[in-house]
Amino acid sequence: MTEQRPLLDQVFILRFWRESADAGEHVRWRALVRNINTRRRDVVDDVQRAFAIVASNLNAAAGEHEGPEHFDVEPLTPEH
Repeated sequence: MTEQRPLLDQVFILRFWRESADAGEHVRWRALVRNINTRRRDVVDDVQRAFAIVASNLNAAAGEHEGPEHFDVEPLTPEH
């Protein structure tokens, strides 16, 4: 019988806020995604992309991918 190693819990903190996208006062959701396990932080421009990052990291941790997918994300902005 082979020994199975339990998966480590994957811990994420998601912070959402609304921000003006342009001078026309178009307001959009932004999200900060923190992966506590890898200490990676990503800032993205919509809710779907935030959850795509979480799903990608969970799949990678479960061994379904060779590694986490890389997303083109803008640099972090200072938190308020």
